[in-house]
Formats: sequence, structure tokens, C-alpha cells
Amino acid sequence: MTDKLYYEDGYLSSVIARVVDVRKSGIILDRTVFYPEGGGQPGDRGSFGPYRIVDTVKDEDGNPLHIIEGDKPPVGFEAELSLDWEHRLFYMTEHSAQHLVSALLFSNHHIGTVAVHQGESFFTIETNIGEIEESILLETEAEANAAIRENHSIVQREMSHEEAENLGMRRSIKVEGRVKVVFIDGIDAVACGGVHLKSTGEIGEIQYVGSEKIRGHVRTIWKCGKLSVDYRHRNRAIVQDLSSLLSSDSDNLIQSAERLVDDNAELRRTVRNLERKIAVFEIEKHKCSNSPIVFSSDVDIVAFEDVFDEDDSIVAFVVDGNGRFMFHGTKEGFDSLKSGLSIKGGGRGMLYRGSVSGNVDTVLEEARKLLNG
Repeated sequence: MTDKLYYEDGYLSSVIARVVDVRKSGIILDRTVFYPEGGGQPGDRGSFGPYRIVDTVKDEDGNPLHIIEGDKPPVGFEAELSLDWEHRLFYMTEHSAQHLVSALLFSNHHIGTVAVHQGESFFTIETNIGEIEESILLETEAEANAAIRENHSIVQREMSHEEAENLGMRRSIKVEGRVKVVFIDGIDAVACGGVHLKSTGEIGEIQYVGSEKIRGHVRTIWKCGKLSVDYRHRNRAIVQDLSSLLSSDSDNLIQSAERLVDDNAELRRTVRNLERKIAVFEIEKHKCSNSPIVFSSDVDIVAFEDVFDEDDSIVAFVVDGNGRFMFHGTKEGFDSLKSGLSIKGGGRGMLYRGSVSGNVDTVLEEARKLLNG
């Protein structure tokens, strides 16, 4: 029903079109330059005269269904159909970059592609294996950028199913009848009904940025074009800022950071030891014959947790400056505090932890009354 002009020229950004059908969620046009969502590539968006098209999907017959924001135009309405070209070019670039990376992973490293996804910040390629050495992915990045510099042509041809099968492509054909095959000259041939750049040189650059495990496979993450350039510039700025903060050149940045981490760990150990000594001192200071010890402290409550011996019968309720408490005593004593105070927490044996709410002085005063019976 619809003349799909994006297959004739992926760079055609506008055309005069006419509404031939109005559906609940959108409109069908007699011709379109809008590519419908498919193969991991988002649908196009843009305008149709005064109407805003927010997405394009396929209807049950495979025709592009243009999703309209607000009221829809009537059948027979004719106007200029215009792509959001930056949106189209962005995803067309990612789509072409994904073809190139998938082809190189397969031809140079025998790694197949299971699924792909194109996003606003990166594109992903889920591979068919569970482990990939980082060096292989960095090598693929270098191979992809070499192919970009060589500027291989990218063309799409439609052919019979038999002719396409005889190409021995890296991925099985998923459609019946005639097949659209995308060729990256000298590198790849694969069945694909998407829209693509005219050459690898238009991609600009490709950068590998990480990987993750999904469904037992390695999913690789990539950036291309301006996103790759921005990512590279941002990382360089981070290195420069860290070098300045640590008074270190970039070659010694990791060693400087490791020293800082070690120094910080040693400092934290020193602080913990000092806080424990203060906790011991404060417990001793607040002891009064056999009466329960109840007070607030500026020391982190964790410092009080190992102050008592296992057989120590001292009853103590301490609240720190962050509203956290530690109670040392019997379960019956803790249950009494929980029923009478605005506290939440738990524990076992003689040690209980949690948080208090409300005025701390009021909580402490009530705790004294409850623990003194």
C-alpha cells in the first residue's frame, strides 16, 4: 500500500504524501521516507504538515504506521512529510556501525551476533559466546576504525531468496520471498531491511566501551560518530583533572591513585581505633554502680559494638549524631525499649542496633525510665 522511498534513497528527508488510511494509533500514507521500527533500529519521527509524528512502526501488513501526536488528519489530506533528520542520521550511523563491528567480529574472530540494540548513548551487540578476551574487542575496535578510514561503500540490493542463500552470509535469512541484502564492500554481506549510510567513512569513528553478561552471552557495548568523540574527549578531561588533583602525570596516575587509596585505608583504621578508645572512655565515664548507661555520643555507633565482652552484664543504650543506636543488654530489655520508644532495629544475644526518630534527648530520657524499671 505504501511506497517505501527510504529503500530508494536513505538520504531523502522530505516528500509530499497523502493519507490513505486512518487507524486508531496513526495514519498510513501513500508514500513515505519514514522508516518503521525494526531490527533494533528505532522508528523515524518528524512532521506531516502541521501534524507531529512521534514514532513510526509496522502495521500487520508491514506498512509504515505513522504515530500522530493529538488529532489525526483525514483520509485524502496531503502535505509535506519531513524527517527529523538528525534523529534519522544518528540511528542510521549506529546501524551501519553495528553492521561493520558484527562483520569484523565474525570474519576475523569467529564470533557471531545474536541480537543488537541501538540507543541514545550507545549500541550493543550480543554475541553467541560466553567469554571474550578484552584484547579481541580492542583489536576489533582498531579493525573497525581502519575500515572507516578505508571508506568502504555500503549498498543495499534486493534479490531472490535463492540468490541470497548462495552468498553464504554470516547470518541466516529471516524473511520469505525476495530479500534485501546489505553489502559493505570487501567486508560483509547480510540480509537487512534497515536504512544505512553510503560508506563506512561516514561513521566517523567507533569505540569499544565495555561488555556485560546476558543470557550466558557476552554483550558488547560501543559508541560511534559524535558520541564516540565526546566520550573520548570526556575521558581525556577526566584524566587531566585527576592528574591535577593528584599532582601526577597521566603515566603514573594509577599508581598515585593506589597510594591515595592505601593512605585513606590506613587513615580509616586509625580513626576507627581512636573512636573505639573514645567509646571505651565514654562507657567508663557514664558508669554509675549497676545502673543502665544511657547517653548520646558524637562517635559513630559502630565504635561501641565491640566494646563489651561476651559475658559483660552491663546494660547500655547509646545514640550517635546520625540517629543510630546501640543497645547492650537482654532481649527482654530491648523489647521493652522497642515497645516504649520510637526506634527501629534488631539484633541477637546481648547486642542490638537500629535507628531512632524524634527528639534524641526525649528518647534518652524515656530509655532511662524504661531500663530503670
